[in-house]
Amino acid sequence: MQRLYVLYDSQCELCRRCRVWLGQQPSYVKMIFLPFQAPETECRFPTLRELQPDKEIVVISDEGDVWQGEAAWVTCLWALREYREWAERLASPMLLPLARRLCETVSTHRYQLSRWLRGGVSNEQLRAQLESLPAPTCGSRGYCETR
Repeated sequence: MQRLYVLYDSQCELCRRCRVWLGQQPSYVKMIFLPFQAPETECRFPTLRELQPDKEIVVISDEGDVWQGEAAWVTCLWALREYREWAERLASPMLLPLARRLCETVSTHRYQLSRWLRGGVSNEQLRAQLESLPAPTCGSRGYCETR
């Protein structure tokens, strides 16, 4: 695997910031960032809409492997030089449910988190706001909604 295509929501402040952070990290695998809304992205990946990229992050390798949600985030971390060990730990059966829950919570509340990021809240305010978020309710592989 030489490249990972990271499909993100270009209309989401949190997604854009994550994309910048990922792009600044030294990596083993080149990451190419594509807004899922771009017509070129849909031309490159014609079945993209079936993956519902508006619900959670999608990562596709140059070999055709596809990851979504927590598996996509773990794959992105795996590609980074300083985070591969974390990715391997998070991919373990013991910690993958934690990664899943974190990704579901962030995905469910990403627009609210984006508003807070744009609003310039302090770390203390952000922590309090994050702690006040309702936990998402999720199906076995369904998408989450807040309670």
